Amino acid sequence: MKGISWLAFVLLEAAAAGAYAAGPALELHIVHRPPYLVVGPNLQVSGSTVEPVLRAVEKAHLDVVWREMPALRQLALLRKNSGKFCSVGWYKTPEREKFAKYSNPVSQDGPWVAVVSSRFPRTAATVDGILSDAKMTVLVKEGFVYGSYLDDKFSTMKAARMTTAGETPQLFNMIAAGRADVIFAPKEEAEYYLAHGVMHAEQMRFITFKEMPQGYYRYLMCSLQVDDSDIARFNAALIAK
Repeated sequence: MKGISWLAFVLLEAAAAGAYAAGPALELHIVHRPPYLVVGPNLQVSGSTVEPVLRAVEKAHLDVVWREMPALRQLALLRKNSGKFCSVGWYKTPEREKFAKYSNPVSQDGPWVAVVSSRFPRTAATVDGILSDAKMTVLVKEGFVYGSYLDDKFSTMKAARMTTAGETPQLFNMIAAGRADVIFAPKEEAEYYLAHGVMHAEQMRFITFKEMPQGYYRYLMCSLQVDDSDIARFNAALIAK
């Protein structure tokens, strides 16, 4: 009887896994943004934000397919709610919660720093000191959220704002070339590009701030068509490491 019971248990487990995999796969949208989101050859995905997602998806028996896509395109699809898909590694904001569902946090960034060129005056030691200077130009990536602390500061700053749709390496190169004075980024992201030669130590430097809050959480941001039960299963697997 014990052998029969064990076999029945195994068959039930297999049936449950098969039921989870039934139906179309859930699309997970990703953009290459190291060190959080890394897209390699043949759509091999990795990165500090992706690794917890991969483990939770496997543990939850979720059938998923990865799709690389520009960030602004991901946002447009989520707003249209045209299918069942999730964007990986996004910040949560009240505005986005109007058209998307969120998982539990999958990772947390480190504190943000200011990335400036070597020509930048060394007297600016605070966020307010930089943003209150009308002679400064702050480079901002179109469609990006910089977290509530910096977004609030940007809304009232006297510094000029330069907006670009360029990719992150291009933004750092613009700072090195003197086209703008400062860009804000999580410290680990800036360190990644410094280590990989996108920017060079003799051209750039980082400014850290005592008043800067801890880094923000990243989530799966899902279309409203994604089943709540799938998100709940993902969250449960995320906790059960």
